[in-house]
Parts: sequence; C-alpha cells; structure tokens
Amino acid sequence: MPSAQADPGNPTVGYGYPNPGLQVQCVQYFVNQLTGLHILEDGRFGPQTEYGVKRIQQLASTSWAAAPLKADGYFGPATGQVVIERVKKYPWLVDNFQKATTCAHFVPSYTIVLN
Repeated sequence: MPSAQADPGNPTVGYGYPNPGLQVQCVQYFVNQLTGLHILEDGRFGPQTEYGVKRIQQLASTSWAAAPLKADGYFGPATGQVVIERVKKYPWLVDNFQKATTCAHFVPSYTIVLN
C-alpha cells in the first residue's frame, strides 16, 4: 500500500493565519484533486480556496463518511487528517501520488500517517 504522511504541528490555513505560499498551494492541490474544483494553485489564500476547503469539509462529513467536520473554511489538523487518510486509502483519487505525498508534509494534521 502506498504511504502518505503529514507533519503534525503545521499551522492552520485560512483567513487570519500566516498562510505560507507552499502550504496554501498544497491545500489548493488537495482541493482540486478531491473536489473536482479547478481553482488556481497560486499559493494565495482567497475566497476560492476558502470555498474549496469548505467543500472538502462538506464532502468529508457526508459523502466520504469520514469524521464530521465543521464547514468553516479553515484547513486545520482535523481537515488535514481526513484528507491524508482519504488519499492514503484511495491513492487513485489524485493525479500525482508523489506530489500528494510531498504536499502531505505541508498541511496540518493530528498524526503522522504511514503505511
């Protein structure tokens, strides 16, 4: 089984947070891969990225039967954990698993997820 991991302690992505460019790009990548949206992966947190994060949170709470997440538009550890676990369980959902694995290091999560 492929491995994916995240680094606990990464800051939340969203309005009011530092939002480093690479971290936001990785959130945008996961939004595009897991929601079917096509937002610009420009590393800048704005309304489209916020909408995409809310969409991930809604899907996780309903269609994915994962942990219930508040659709607040903040990509924090709970959202990151669900995203990383989904990619690990269904690696074919992303177009580039190597990129997903790299991006997993830049999003917040609760634990390191290994194979």
